[in-house]
Amino acid sequence: MDIEFIFKVIDAEPWLAYTLVGFGVVLAAILLWRVKNGDSVSLLGLNLQSDAKLTELEKQMEEVGEDSKQKSYVIQSIHTLAGEVSRLLFQPCEGFEDNRRKIYNYFLSAVLATMSGKKGNNPKVCIFVKGDEGMLKVHEAAAHSPDGMRKLQLSIADSAAGHTYRTGEIFSSGAIHTPGSHFKEHPKAQSKYHSLICVPIRVGDQILGVLSVTGDEEKSYSEDEQAYLMAYASILAPLLHKELSKQKETERVMS
Repeated sequence: MDIEFIFKVIDAEPWLAYTLVGFGVVLAAILLWRVKNGDSVSLLGLNLQSDAKLTELEKQMEEVGEDSKQKSYVIQSIHTLAGEVSRLLFQPCEGFEDNRRKIYNYFLSAVLATMSGKKGNNPKVCIFVKGDEGMLKVHEAAAHSPDGMRKLQLSIADSAAGHTYRTGEIFSSGAIHTPGSHFKEHPKAQSKYHSLICVPIRVGDQILGVLSVTGDEEKSYSEDEQAYLMAYASILAPLLHKELSKQKETERVMS
């Protein structure tokens, strides 16, 4: 009865049918547009949601999971390093060099793993200490070529690492080639990178050296990763202090 009545109305007023069809098309277009833009839409009890929205949510959850794994790894690494450094500082000097080397191997591997979260970073790690007059030299490094480690020296007065060594301030940039940056490209550099973090290695007010990490991509590192690097530098400080003290004592005896 109702259906027959509707058909009679449509037959008598065909413009009404066209209006209803047009309205339906417009409504469908609006719904599809909203779904495409990530909105959740409900129609007659049916929930429609964009695949893009779900994909974005899945990506966010994945990133949260990766951040949690990274933090757990850093905490475990720092805990291990703290124990090893403390043990080395209070053990007889006979095994110092061998155990020092093992600690640095673990330390550098941990820093590389921590800073390798973003694909394309290709981090390179350097620990700089004071070298010849007005220069910083490589004390330990990872992912650098042996030849590069031997030759690399940075000006204390005119480099990002030198700025950190002089002032104790952290240098962090995701675009180091921006005009006005403390970064000065080394004329003999074998590779080009765009991100750099330099953190001081210090005992009290004394700056012992600089822990430096480069990244090939712009904005390679987050604030969290900068904080991790600071924590690693703090753990290393007592060991580096003992090394430099032993070195000075050896030089004094030999002079």
